[in-house]
Amino acid sequence: MPKPNWIPVSPSSTGFEAMRIRFDFDPISLSGLTSLHVSRATARPLRDKPVRLLEILRAGKSSYYDYLPSRFGHTKCLDDAVQCVAARVRQWLDKPAGPNRLTLELYSKAVRSLQAALEDPLLCRHPDVLCAAEIMVIFELLDTGRDAWSIPHIKGVGTLIEFRGPQGYQTEFEKSLFLAQWAPLYTEAIHNNTQCLLEQPAWQATLQSIIVEKSASLPYANGWATLWACMGAMPDLFRSIQFAVFDPNEESNGVQAILLAGAYQLRSRMMDVGMENGLTSTEMHGTETYSFILPDDAEGTQRYEILGALAINLMKVERYIVALDPSSAVLMEAHAQQLAMQILDLEHAATKSYPQAMLILASKSCAARGVLLTASDWRYETLSQDPKSMIAKPVFERWVSLGPPERVADEWRKKYGEKQYLFEYDSEV
Repeated sequence: MPKPNWIPVSPSSTGFEAMRIRFDFDPISLSGLTSLHVSRATARPLRDKPVRLLEILRAGKSSYYDYLPSRFGHTKCLDDAVQCVAARVRQWLDKPAGPNRLTLELYSKAVRSLQAALEDPLLCRHPDVLCAAEIMVIFELLDTGRDAWSIPHIKGVGTLIEFRGPQGYQTEFEKSLFLAQWAPLYTEAIHNNTQCLLEQPAWQATLQSIIVEKSASLPYANGWATLWACMGAMPDLFRSIQFAVFDPNEESNGVQAILLAGAYQLRSRMMDVGMENGLTSTEMHGTETYSFILPDDAEGTQRYEILGALAINLMKVERYIVALDPSSAVLMEAHAQQLAMQILDLEHAATKSYPQAMLILASKSCAARGVLLTASDWRYETLSQDPKSMIAKPVFERWVSLGPPERVADEWRKKYGEKQYLFEYDSEV
């Protein structure tokens, strides 16, 4: 059977324009929210300061939203999704409380039409269906009344991405849908310690080819390409290290050595990427310290995004090295905590001028807080451990269990209340 032609024959600009007039809002402005890992961590900054959404709408960004005028009016589930999110944003801008009756009615309608599309064996492969699902995640980000643990369409988007297969992203529209989701897919897998489809060579090749193809228009494309070459190996490495720590046996020493060599190699590659993208390393009094060159240009949001991705993944690699070899803690654990503080500094700096970057950094700052919340446990354990053994399982398990951003946020609030930055609690670190 020949592949269906997914490109609309005639763009429905009239329908899209009528929808814009009805809600007095242009959904294309939501492009700044498309690549977020949606969780309580990203929802909270918007909830605490609703005007941030307006700042993000003004920032602008190229994304799959650019294609909505030509896609609108051809697939019911996409039309319904666009209208429900437009209604929610319009209400948010007027009065940022929970969704009103009209918004909830439109949301229910969008859920029903998306479900019907997913049950259609041909339509479920249509890129408009994937687009509708991604837009529903944005609605759920803005639904301040929703259970913070429940973002139902996140897993659905990941399933649809995988269902289309690595060869299912050929048109510019399809590529933009995939680019918006690769980082959330990876982050979700890392937080939940699950397999990520992007670990598979075919999917890695798809991502790399799209990034390279868009290098002229994608800021820091070369940096992302080289960083992803490192990140693609991380989920499997991290799961293997967890298995080694949680279930040691007589062969553990050999496995431990192999994993440790792999982790050090990965760290070295990431350091090279970092030095090319704003990471600096300075030696003071015999101790190496990290810092970042903060962005101050028109591409600041993209620079914060790549710095945040670099810092969070380098921090985790160094923590996992300590888990395998506690004797390395004098250097590696110190570095991991430095990077955690640097991530919080990045987030704090972004709040001033780059609200979109602040949301992108929100889940990363939760992971940083997870390292800082467990710093004293790791410091004590690594000082008292037999240098030949791995980190104690209870110490390791507490840190790993803080993976999902929601759990970190709860633990942080228990210890530090509503204040978000650790430098306000220097005496307690």
